[in-house]
Amino acid sequence: MKRGLLIIILIVSLCSIVSAQSEFMNGYIIKNDGSYTYGQLKNISKGYSVKECLFRWFDISTEYIFLPGDIEAFGFTHGMRYKSVNDGGRKIFMACLTDGDLDLLYDGSKMYLDGIGLDMVPLGNNGGSVNPDGKMVSYSGYKDLIEKLPDPDNKFSVPSDISLNPEKMAEVIASYNNSRGVRAPVFALNNPSGVYEEMRNLGAFMSNYGVLAGINASRYDAEKINFNQLGFVPEMDFYEITPLFGLWYNRPLTRKKDHISAQGEIIVFTTNVYMYDERETSDVTQRSDINLSYTGIKVPLFLKISLLEGSVKPFFSVGGFAMFNLGAQYSREGENEDYFHVVRPFTDTTILLNKSMVGILAGVGVRKELSPKKSFSLEIRAEYGSGIYNREGIKQKTISFNIIAGFDFL
Repeated sequence: MKRGLLIIILIVSLCSIVSAQSEFMNGYIIKNDGSYTYGQLKNISKGYSVKECLFRWFDISTEYIFLPGDIEAFGFTHGMRYKSVNDGGRKIFMACLTDGDLDLLYDGSKMYLDGIGLDMVPLGNNGGSVNPDGKMVSYSGYKDLIEKLPDPDNKFSVPSDISLNPEKMAEVIASYNNSRGVRAPVFALNNPSGVYEEMRNLGAFMSNYGVLAGINASRYDAEKINFNQLGFVPEMDFYEITPLFGLWYNRPLTRKKDHISAQGEIIVFTTNVYMYDERETSDVTQRSDINLSYTGIKVPLFLKISLLEGSVKPFFSVGGFAMFNLGAQYSREGENEDYFHVVRPFTDTTILLNKSMVGILAGVGVRKELSPKKSFSLEIRAEYGSGIYNREGIKQKTISFNIIAGFDFL
């Protein structure tokens, strides 16, 4: 009852904090002299033209309002950039899709070129005249204009599929800037959730957790090495396949990037293995029905290393695991048939099963980000562990392969 009340209080408090405070995200302002100042900017959830920029150094510092002309531009670390422009006699901040010698600006409906002598020239199917780099040029439409942009070194070519799509046009103008020897980044068309970004800054979303499901294939190898000890040793030459389910928890080891993270899991599966064994000597044929069963609770702990940036991230993992075998049971029922076909049944109880196992693991997989808060992953994992039989005089190991799908429900 007390725990439930505490959870309700925390939820209400969090909602009140989120609703009462302005949403800020990591970002920067660019002063008129070109220098950068990093801090936090009030989130712009939508809109490509804004009248002001609200800036603060950190969570509890004073907030400053910058108007167009006070600064050259501002932008969000993982989102959009806005540039101060004069649009039809009014000064505003307009979204900048790429920034270089030639800027591409976007007001939500129309794109503009600004720089190298062009002053907020709209891109469309209408013609006109411009003066790029001091040379007067007439054009019949946006494609003709871009084809006639100054290119003294002939390093730039206009793609055949050029269109008025903002994302594609940003790549074209960035390529033009690069041909002039100017590095031109391409900026996002939208910003992530401000609440998500702010809470991630405070560490709330550094940890991820979710559910997993898949299949486990295990084989228990055993070989007698001390023949002075009598007794039967089961021989398993196949993999027993069972479904598995579980939970996982992941935390990046660095705050800004998640290339390397630590992950822990709790996996549950139930196995029931049947083996048949038949052996013949000069005077006896022995047949055995062997059953072993347990409910396994596996706890893998490992490092996950992501290889690429982007929404699709290949990764590999390496670590170890411990497994607890609940309700472990072993039974061997058989019969001995002698030369005269006399059959005598027997029960063998000389082998017990271990209550736990340990081992190492390695895997490869891919993770797909569905949103900033949700992801799906698929992994193939191999495991090498200690044996399952509690008996001396044998050499044993456990080999397992797993196909695991995980879903982040944060």
